[in-house]
Amino acid sequence: MKIIFIAGALLVMNLTATAQNPTVSTKYSDEKIESLIQSYHAADAHDIFPSETLSQKLKKDFPAARDIEWETAAGIYEAEFEIGWKDYKAYCDADGNLLMYTFDVRLSEVPDVIKNAAQTKHPDFRLNRDARKIIKGKKVLYEVTFEKGEVEIEATFNSNGSFVKEHYD
Repeated sequence: MKIIFIAGALLVMNLTATAQNPTVSTKYSDEKIESLIQSYHAADAHDIFPSETLSQKLKKDFPAARDIEWETAAGIYEAEFEIGWKDYKAYCDADGNLLMYTFDVRLSEVPDVIKNAAQTKHPDFRLNRDARKIIKGKKVLYEVTFEKGEVEIEATFNSNGSFVKEHYD
């Protein structure tokens, strides 16, 4: 009986994690969102307690979010949280308009067109089994990690498999 309960609980948590697909705000163009996110990452972020507006909007977009931690920089707010077993990050402006969100996915959840493009880009590297799905403006992107010895490369691809960017760790 315990096994059935635990299996049911895990199924509900997984369905909850995958059922939440909030809509990114249309207030900004994709180019403006990219600029805002770059500004956030270039600045020194610091922890905050969010306003009631930010908290409410995040809970509306991600009702199952738990363990929420907030940071801000350059007028952008980042919420890091979990839904089920997945780690999420959501970025919004001061009014709570959702600009972008990312979450962990397994390599098995990444479309074949992305995996094929990734292997073509770096055929001598091994793809890590974990990846990230990125919803930014109107774009859906995937970030995969390649490994070869001590070298790691994170590469981002559009949902059609076209290469966007990469950086080395």
